[in-house]
Amino acid sequence: MKIIIATGMGEPEFSSNKGLIHAFKALGHDVVTAGPAYWGRGPGDIAFPDKSFPETYGYEEVLNKVSGKTDLVLQLEPHFFFTGPKSPEIVSAYYFTDPHRGGEMWHKMAIQGKFDHVFVGQKYFLPLFLDLPTQVHYLPVGFDERRFPQGDLYWQKEPECDIVFVGQTGLAGMKYPYQDDVGRYAITTPNINGPEKFAFGFHPGYDYAERGELLFRLCRDIFSCRIYDAVWDTPNYFRALRKGAIGFHCSLLHDLSIRCLEIMAAGRLLITDKVEDLGEIFPADFSLSTYRLYHKPFFQNFDLSYKELRRTIAYWLLHDKEREEVASLARKQVWEKHTWRHRAQTLLNAIFNN
Repeated sequence: MKIIIATGMGEPEFSSNKGLIHAFKALGHDVVTAGPAYWGRGPGDIAFPDKSFPETYGYEEVLNKVSGKTDLVLQLEPHFFFTGPKSPEIVSAYYFTDPHRGGEMWHKMAIQGKFDHVFVGQKYFLPLFLDLPTQVHYLPVGFDERRFPQGDLYWQKEPECDIVFVGQTGLAGMKYPYQDDVGRYAITTPNINGPEKFAFGFHPGYDYAERGELLFRLCRDIFSCRIYDAVWDTPNYFRALRKGAIGFHCSLLHDLSIRCLEIMAAGRLLITDKVEDLGEIFPADFSLSTYRLYHKPFFQNFDLSYKELRRTIAYWLLHDKEREEVASLARKQVWEKHTWRHRAQTLLNAIFNN
């Protein structure tokens, strides 16, 4: 099957888009990437000039550059889309995976793009898309198996700390004064001073307040924590996740983050806040441990949230055998059912075999 994947070129190698592109290729499909070259990085197979937002390109611009019959045009990037006439034999689809972009923008692009199928990777945003005059599917995010080399010696290493976090923290003025064989990291405890500052986050439309506050408190508590800097898009990401007995996560927009799957894929216990998607893809929270976020209108009760998180972490740190059994089962489940390769095959089945 020939698939044109529309995505901004020059993305980091381990972005979700790159993971999906690799997955379709691994399934044996002929994949052509097309789109504008963002951020001054190199183009893909078919590159377009970078226009001002919102960008539109005619289907004929890309189809005329592809030899042979095209079966599917799959849109991954929200900043541009193809317009104009195309053969009814060519299916167009849109897969929304990144909630950080904001559901409203994805919804707007889905309407303008007039796709045959729309796949929504976050159940929280699914109601936004149900008014579309097209087929809408819920398809949870997956993880990139390339990030977890099976022969790596870190599979055999014991944890070096209690808790690991990799990602944006929402803690302003963060410094990473420590260094190990994986990379720079911040805050080993007990650290009575903690980070010097706390602030709201970086992306417009949402903030890191809850995540930052919980990390702030964890790092001033009795636990040994490591927060790694700038390892997400490196081969050391897997090793960073293996450093801790527990991988901590706190969602930003009630979303199932790819990081949740990656912590489980690395064979460490995931502790995350409860989000709707977890119950959809994991049986009765059996393979992970959750805590609640206590919300009131215009107010977030950090005290109640932290007390529950702290109690949950303390329990699992005291029960090594049980923790390792749960983490081992989670690792088996995600590798068997939740890679990007599984998602790519499900997407194709929904379009062509339904």
